[in-house]
Amino acid sequence: MRSDLTAPLRLAGAYILFSSIWIMASDSLLLAVVNDRDLIDRLQTVKGMLFVLLSSLLIFYLNYRDRRAQQQLLNALTRNTRLLQQTQRNAALGSWEYDGRLHWSPEALHLLGRDPGSEYSSAEQLLSWLYPAERPALQRAWQALLEQHKPMAISARLHQPQQQQTTWLMLRGDADVNGQVLGTVQDISNQKRDEIALRESEQRFRQLFEQTPRIAVQGYDRERRVIYWNQASTQLYGYSLQEAMGQRLEALIIPPAARSQVVSAINHWLLGGPPIPAAELPLQRKDGSKVWVYSSHSMLRDSRNQPELYCIDIDLSEQKQINLELQASEARYRELVEQLSDVIVLTDASGHLGFLNTAWEKLSDYACYECLGRPLTQFLDGADVVRFNQQIAAIGNGQQTSLRGEFRLLTRQGQVRWVDIQLNHSPSSNMLTGSLHDIHERHQGQQLQHARNAVLDDLLARRPLAQTLDAISQHLQDLNPHMQVSIMLLDEQQRLHLVAAPSLPESYRQAIDGLPAQLELGSCGHAACSGELVIAENLDTHPYWQAFRTQALTAGLQACWSLPFKDDNARVLGTFGIYYGQPGRPSKADIALVTEFTRLASLAVQQLPR
Repeated sequence: MRSDLTAPLRLAGAYILFSSIWIMASDSLLLAVVNDRDLIDRLQTVKGMLFVLLSSLLIFYLNYRDRRAQQQLLNALTRNTRLLQQTQRNAALGSWEYDGRLHWSPEALHLLGRDPGSEYSSAEQLLSWLYPAERPALQRAWQALLEQHKPMAISARLHQPQQQQTTWLMLRGDADVNGQVLGTVQDISNQKRDEIALRESEQRFRQLFEQTPRIAVQGYDRERRVIYWNQASTQLYGYSLQEAMGQRLEALIIPPAARSQVVSAINHWLLGGPPIPAAELPLQRKDGSKVWVYSSHSMLRDSRNQPELYCIDIDLSEQKQINLELQASEARYRELVEQLSDVIVLTDASGHLGFLNTAWEKLSDYACYECLGRPLTQFLDGADVVRFNQQIAAIGNGQQTSLRGEFRLLTRQGQVRWVDIQLNHSPSSNMLTGSLHDIHERHQGQQLQHARNAVLDDLLARRPLAQTLDAISQHLQDLNPHMQVSIMLLDEQQRLHLVAAPSLPESYRQAIDGLPAQLELGSCGHAACSGELVIAENLDTHPYWQAFRTQALTAGLQACWSLPFKDDNARVLGTFGIYYGQPGRPSKADIALVTEFTRLASLAVQQLPR
């Protein structure tokens, strides 16, 4: 049914239905209610008037309702039309239709740069509005649309000789089953400019890779076949572009031992696994030689959404050669440093050790690795720590640039060794570098010669024996402050009398004075009786010290060893007692040092009167 007959037919149907119902219902009602014929005739007139009124109201209502529905549809259509026009303006889109000639919408005319009077045009006029080079393609597409009903979608430039900026339009058209041809025209200038800029950017990017001699770029398809190979790849791996194209990655540049692992990693990546990380890799040239590269990898998608693997390799051959030479140089330097007898030291600005060569282990008995990070002062005698820190502080304040001095080093066994420390400050790294030179033997020799000279002076001056022996014990303690020295003389009754003990407490001096020369009676008593060296590492447990253990421990003495000195006839004249504040044994150097001082004591006892 035609849509324009729907409303009138609905109105006529409603009127017929109402009239039929009114006539039959009203007549039946009158006959049932009224018996008077005259009254019925008069009521018929009233009934007719009432019918006219009600039918008029019904027609008015139906007509009003249809008009209101039409107005609502018109308003909705107007609103949608405005929205469509706004959308077309925002999207730079216009519409057209063809019925033998082209009908252009106002938006389309604006895009085509035509005045409103050109809303109708022929296909030939449209072609004249376009750039000559685009006309043949549009003409072919237009004929295919009209004759074969093939959808048309073609881009073309407007012919604007006076305009510097080109306007690109996208013309689309479609024919429905009834042969009606409709279409759109859209301004795609920005899109075209973006596409041109993208192509130019891609071209510059490609030229960049092609013209960069040290960055080799290769592209591979999902089967690992070469699809891109720049000139730097040829220079790096030796394969020309013609040789490389279509070849598999693993067959070209991967060493045989790593091929299965590389193929597995790529396949795992293609299936959604983790990407291959960038790393330094040994790869293979055409001639089979190894080449080190830093290789990074990227997985991209082509226009068909197929994965493509791109590898960017940087030649590290020169750096590797330099590193090998540097490592060889460092090895030679380290070998040289390790063979030096002096300790090579590197510390930070506060004196914490950062490097030590193996000479340190021989000097201190500490392993190098366990000392790194610890302050050098931790290995110095307490009396020298303050002096060392003062010089470090002076370097930090800029008052001096180096540290020089003789210091006492404490070995793992607690022995003292004199060393000459020389450290220089490097402003660039704020580090101290230098050496520790062992001068212990020289220092002891000098001190021993000084003690000999002092004893000879005392002998020549005929000073009292007690004063001379006290000076000898003091010289010995100066050489090793960890020693507490006592000198005892043996009388004719075979008793030992304390003559010199500069640092022993008075109570302990009184306790041991007059000690009998007897086996297993203290260290000095046993040494005077046996004529041999006696060592008690721990006075708290040594059996010889039962009689004097309490007095010794109260005086803070933990260990003691005794060495007798004799006259020219090997007769014991007395003993040297060496005490320590901690349990321990003397070193060979300590025993040799005390032995030299026993010779001086023997000379003094034999030359000076008691």
